[in-house]
Amino acid sequence: MQTTDQADYFSTQVMRTRRFFLPGWEERQHDAGTLGLVGGGCEWCAPDFVVDRRTFPFLAFEFVSRGHGSVTLADQTHELEAGHAFVYDSTTPHVIRSSANEPMVKYFFNFSGRRATSLMSELELTSGSVLRVTDASRVVTLLEEVIDHALRGGRFGLRAACAALEHALVLCADSRQSADTRMDPAYATYLRCRGHLLRNYPVLSSIEQAAKACHVSAAYFTRLFQRYDIETPLACLTRLKLSQAAIKLRQPDALVKSVAAELGYKSAAHFSRAFKAWSGRSPRGG
Repeated sequence: MQTTDQADYFSTQVMRTRRFFLPGWEERQHDAGTLGLVGGGCEWCAPDFVVDRRTFPFLAFEFVSRGHGSVTLADQTHELEAGHAFVYDSTTPHVIRSSANEPMVKYFFNFSGRRATSLMSELELTSGSVLRVTDASRVVTLLEEVIDHALRGGRFGLRAACAALEHALVLCADSRQSADTRMDPAYATYLRCRGHLLRNYPVLSSIEQAAKACHVSAAYFTRLFQRYDIETPLACLTRLKLSQAAIKLRQPDALVKSVAAELGYKSAAHFSRAFKAWSGRSPRGG
């Protein structure tokens, strides 16, 4: 599977991204056995982030993991915060806007094909839907897994990405609540802490550093992950760094030692061992 991190329809009003696009999606959209995944990823919205479209060529699912904003679907406006998901298709005019004071971090995935349309209808995630997901931490973990598989590529990368995404969609449908359901304060703190890792992983050297920035103790930071997540905060931080490293190492002039240093590793040897344990292969660079 070949992937790229650029597409014409990707927003430029972002501060950081982990995105992928599958150039061969047209060949797969008529295959009833696949989700027809076109692209997706995670976007750290800029304070002035606005998407205003009357039409869109794909079916879209979006999930907010941090911050605040709003979405207008077919002239109906909904406030957004962590744990909200929404769906739109080619026939649904939509405006997605991020708060300037607390910009959103959100996931998005786009589909084209009969299988995706059928699945979303079955799960009652129809165009115009806005919902609160009570098991948001597990959904975020699965969506991160989708991105990881897509960015790694390989023979079964797309298949693994689609399987993780379908699991996430089913979980959203199974744990859905009304969009105005209130969130547990401890859970909101967990999402804030996880969001800090997602935004700042390239420059974070330890969980203690992340906990201090989030104004909680390292022990409480870890307990939040034990309660609401399926991976430790250190495992999450390591995975994010190495996923970004995989993208950087695809550049023709990439140097292993430079990528290691950029992502906070003390030595190229330490980085290489971690990368091989994560990906199953040694890093390659100039």
